[in-house]
Amino acid sequence: MKSSTLPAVLAAGLTQHVATARKFWTNSVGDLGNIIQSAYPIGNGKQAGLPLGIPGNDLVPINHDSLWRGGPFATKNYNGGNPKESVAHFLPGIQDDIFKNGQGNQDALYGNMDDYGSYELMANLTVSIAGIKEYSDYRRGLDLETAVHTVSYTANGARFNTTQFCSYPDKVCVYHIESNKALPEITAAITDTYRSRPKSVVECTANGTHLSGLTESNQDEPNIGMEFHALLSALDLKRTRQECNSDDHVVIPAGSTTSVTFVLASDTQYDQKRGGADSNYSFRGDHPRPAVEKTVADVRRRSYRDILSRHVKDFKSLSNLFTLELPDPNNSADVDTATLLKGYTRANGDPFVESLVIDYGKYLFISSSRPGSLPPNLQGNWAAEVNPAWSSDYHIDVNVQMNNWLTEQMGLASITSPLFEFMTDTWVPRGTESARLIYNASGWVAFTNLNIFGHTGQGDDATWSNVYHDPAWMMATVWDHYDYTRDVQWYKTMGYPLIKGIAEFWLDLLVEDKHFNDGTLVANPCNSPEHGPTTFGCAQFQQVVWEVFDHVISGWDASGDTDQNFLKRVKETFAKLDDGVHIGKWGQIQEWKIDQDVQGDEHRHLSHLNGWFPGYVIAAKYAENETVHDAVVTSLISRGDGTKDSNTGWEKTLRAACWARAGNVTNAYDEFKYTIDENFAPNLFSVYSPPSKVFQIDANFGQSAAGLAMLITDLPQLAGDTSTHKVTLGPAIPKQWAGGRVKGLRLRGGGSVDFSWNNDGVVDKVSLHGRSLPIKILDKNGKVLHG
Repeated sequence: MKSSTLPAVLAAGLTQHVATARKFWTNSVGDLGNIIQSAYPIGNGKQAGLPLGIPGNDLVPINHDSLWRGGPFATKNYNGGNPKESVAHFLPGIQDDIFKNGQGNQDALYGNMDDYGSYELMANLTVSIAGIKEYSDYRRGLDLETAVHTVSYTANGARFNTTQFCSYPDKVCVYHIESNKALPEITAAITDTYRSRPKSVVECTANGTHLSGLTESNQDEPNIGMEFHALLSALDLKRTRQECNSDDHVVIPAGSTTSVTFVLASDTQYDQKRGGADSNYSFRGDHPRPAVEKTVADVRRRSYRDILSRHVKDFKSLSNLFTLELPDPNNSADVDTATLLKGYTRANGDPFVESLVIDYGKYLFISSSRPGSLPPNLQGNWAAEVNPAWSSDYHIDVNVQMNNWLTEQMGLASITSPLFEFMTDTWVPRGTESARLIYNASGWVAFTNLNIFGHTGQGDDATWSNVYHDPAWMMATVWDHYDYTRDVQWYKTMGYPLIKGIAEFWLDLLVEDKHFNDGTLVANPCNSPEHGPTTFGCAQFQQVVWEVFDHVISGWDASGDTDQNFLKRVKETFAKLDDGVHIGKWGQIQEWKIDQDVQGDEHRHLSHLNGWFPGYVIAAKYAENETVHDAVVTSLISRGDGTKDSNTGWEKTLRAACWARAGNVTNAYDEFKYTIDENFAPNLFSVYSPPSKVFQIDANFGQSAAGLAMLITDLPQLAGDTSTHKVTLGPAIPKQWAGGRVKGLRLRGGGSVDFSWNNDGVVDKVSLHGRSLPIKILDKNGKVLHG
């Protein structure tokens, strides 16, 4: 383990200079052999890039959010993994067996993963500057406030500065080069060396260099793959002479200019709105080339400075909604970011790095989720290969949920629409079929793994696939959007229909417990995610379904629903529902209704503590119950620090958030630091399980959420609770963050709060903004700061 000493000034407890950590920089070139851990990411929601900043021969892997193989683009017979005919008649026998024996199997309900597909890298943007072999004074950086990536160096007696960004307003990625001398010959290309069946086509015209391709389809159904198109061109064709070479690359002749700007537009024929039965679940839209050419034609009406200005203004309008300032006791802002990460230790931490990590999650979300895009997947939008781990898909057994825990509190509500539209357009249509074919139930359902083609069938291993409560868990994200924004129109038209569909499903699925015969309603069959047997009454199932019914009741007046019979049925079921909170023989929160938890089992998931964090059935319903609180702590201790089982980043940051909600500053901060020390690469991308190079973005977003959990506890109010809403500020702020401050942290019920804290991490100054509903704000010691 790396070690260092605590800065003397912190040890003395003196107030530190605070700083907003908003920039990455390094004196090292990106590593072609390890792109995913060395490149600094850029993106505009639909497009994403990983510029390496290689002098003279740069390479930028380019992604487009909807470029997937598989589904109806692999076979015309794709059915979303659902069984070909109903298997619901097996369910009663499965349930009887499980109630009788305490566990069983539900293999008869399996679907399939046929033609599931994968997210893919689109191509590589390459930019060559002739004659550069040696260079000096090198630096590359990424500004998290403006989303502008820059590279500068000296070569052949000239100074070169390059700038890269992906603009949401103009729907292009930009690569700009300028020098203090006339530029040598510049060659730019967009290349696809990955696909061979069929091979992509490159064509250079006066308009630029075009890349056209198809994703791979099944061998007996050739050429039905997804079409994609990209166009790379110099921006100002009146000022810049653009030629084509024999390889169909764009060439800017030597000596013709001191600066050149390339723009890259891309698109696919994927159409999310054509994923329902009325479109035969085809997802097949228009040919992408015309739209790409129009995008480039439109952007050519603007200058580079105008495009850059529009991009920066747009990005800052989001990145500055929430800011965190922490001490910089080591003057870390002046240190190479890769060096900072290498020297960062769990033992000592570094508030500057921690602030940078929290802000980075916000940056990544803004860069990968914009109106009209898909929501961030397992790797956000950044995949440097055509076969990323787990297909870079949408896992909803913790990962997609974690991707969104930061959004509302950081003020990013305006860019969360991709997730809600994705659920509505791709989960609900096939999920309605899944509910009927598998369970003969109303509403809709889905399981752990989802692609962009409406895969809602169950996989073929109950341990990870029999988790059909996951959509109910996703409804917490839906409710949060309403709870923070109080956008009634959105709730009526988008949020509530999603929640109601899930509630309808569970009204049909819950059954009376015939094992304990206690009169409660439970899920059967169920599996706790990736852990334990197929049984009944799994804690996480019960807890998230309880919260769904609580949402229905709490939000009834806002829903616009007039179906009183539905509300009556929800309330009656809610009254009999087992809430999934049971204390076991060694004082733990049970993961299953049958008390079978093994003390010292350090499994990565904390499924039984979902109602503690990120949920609230434990934290709010049992807020005054010390026995339950102690059981949560006992369970957290037993589960360990997130090392033994997979050593992932997301399991550590989840533990940090749970400890923060418990008000345990020491353990929360320790886990927070451990996540960075163990699972963050030199470019601060989270590493799934070191020493692997697998990138999984959930821990990046989760670490921001854990930081927020250390800054605030703001729980949903239970249905029927008419008391003044209470919020605790600074439940787990460590002394190492002495003198820090926050601006723009959003609150449930609307409005935001700015606050700062003293050298002991106790909040002492508060300013409330835009709040109309009553609120009481407390510090961690219970002192009333407002209201």
